Amino acid sequence: MTARQFKGGNTVGSGDEEQRGLFSGFEGYRTPAPTEVRAVLANGVVFVDTNVLIDLYRMNRQVREDMLTVLEALGDRLWVPHQVLVEFWRNQQQPGVLGHHHAQVRDTVAAMTKARSAIGDSLNRWARAVHLAADAPIRDELNKLEEDLDATLDGLREVLERQATDDQVPGAPDTTADPVIGKLEVLLRGKVGARPTDEVLTQWVSEAKERAQQRQPPGFRDFEEGKPDQAAAGDYIVWRQLSVEVAARGTDVLFVTRDLKEDWWRTLAVSGDRQPRVELVHELRAETGRQLYMLEPSGLLDLAQDSLDLRGRVASTSVAALRQMERESSTVVWSEAMLRYLLATLQHQSPVRFQVLLHAGRNDGFVDRETVYKLGGYDASRMLRGFTKPVATATRRLHELGLIDGTPEELLRAVYDGDVLASGFGVPDYTVPILNNIAEQFDAHGAITLATDGDTGDEDAAYDPESDEG
Repeated sequence: MTARQFKGGNTVGSGDEEQRGLFSGFEGYRTPAPTEVRAVLANGVVFVDTNVLIDLYRMNRQVREDMLTVLEALGDRLWVPHQVLVEFWRNQQQPGVLGHHHAQVRDTVAAMTKARSAIGDSLNRWARAVHLAADAPIRDELNKLEEDLDATLDGLREVLERQATDDQVPGAPDTTADPVIGKLEVLLRGKVGARPTDEVLTQWVSEAKERAQQRQPPGFRDFEEGKPDQAAAGDYIVWRQLSVEVAARGTDVLFVTRDLKEDWWRTLAVSGDRQPRVELVHELRAETGRQLYMLEPSGLLDLAQDSLDLRGRVASTSVAALRQMERESSTVVWSEAMLRYLLATLQHQSPVRFQVLLHAGRNDGFVDRETVYKLGGYDASRMLRGFTKPVATATRRLHELGLIDGTPEELLRAVYDGDVLASGFGVPDYTVPILNNIAEQFDAHGAITLATDGDTGDEDAAYDPESDEG
């Protein structure tokens, strides 16, 4: 039967009414069968997001080699939107990307050193509490055990450094010596979308901003986090380029991404499985008549073993390692080091938010509306629209500098008690004792010990409210 697909999503043709069924016009609610995803792997087009390429530097050596094997096996079915490369080159040279493995070792060694110091302090307190004499026989035994402990920690440090050296991409940041760049250059030749004209790009950024105001996916979360319009529109630009290429090819599409935000995915009740947002499935069908499928990178690696005849060439341990990486990246908790970096930044960039976070630490994680006005010296007529945005912006900048790994959960949140206006602002419970400790040290010394080299301009002005609260 011949049918015509209109942009509004209605398919008409001979016998159309007879073909309509439960999922007609509601395809976004249907759970795709594994056979469908395998079919698009074999016959459709596979788009990879920026994070898939950037994560090649964060993967261990085995996982990285396996992912490159899968991408190579896709052949001409692999496609990368131009926007993905814009974001790739914007982020690839960051220390937190190229130096990921050694940075993880430094953090681990720092934690071990801190723990070793705590053990020594505890033993000294115990010795004083029991009035242990300097020449007590047990002293020699304690000293020997501490020496053994130090030797063990030194051994652990050496093992971690050796593993990091094995996993780190050699040659970077020299692109002529970087094997990942060399491999991608070959894999992506002829498989990258064209750069949109400035006129089209301006139109897409404007559309993205309008859609974000209605929380229409994808990309509205990036606007809510306070990113500049051009950067916040990145996901939508990828989406537009995906739609254009799918329409040109006339095939179904598999989009592979580790971006697990709600503006790409919906999480199913009970199972917790993720599926593409219903709106995205319907929008692509309306514009191209084709089906959207989505996978996380671990899902691609898993299905590719059979679908691309790679069984035995892709390690099962790589699939498990990627799943762990995805779990950790989806929910990053705030550590003391991360909070110190953020507070040191906010102390200069946004002093009011800095004081609000310290106050939350001192007061069980909540700052009421009246206290915010007092801390900020705000006039009573001022609204608090966008008050948390400077915190999100500073967090994003620290992530780009490699000082924060992953995407931490929202730190400062508006709290509503059934009113249109926020009753105050809160922080996650587990951060309260950390913030309280930092606040006590700040009260004693007048400064946060860690700082960054970021922009020191005052962001309060950039986020001054206009007329209402968001």
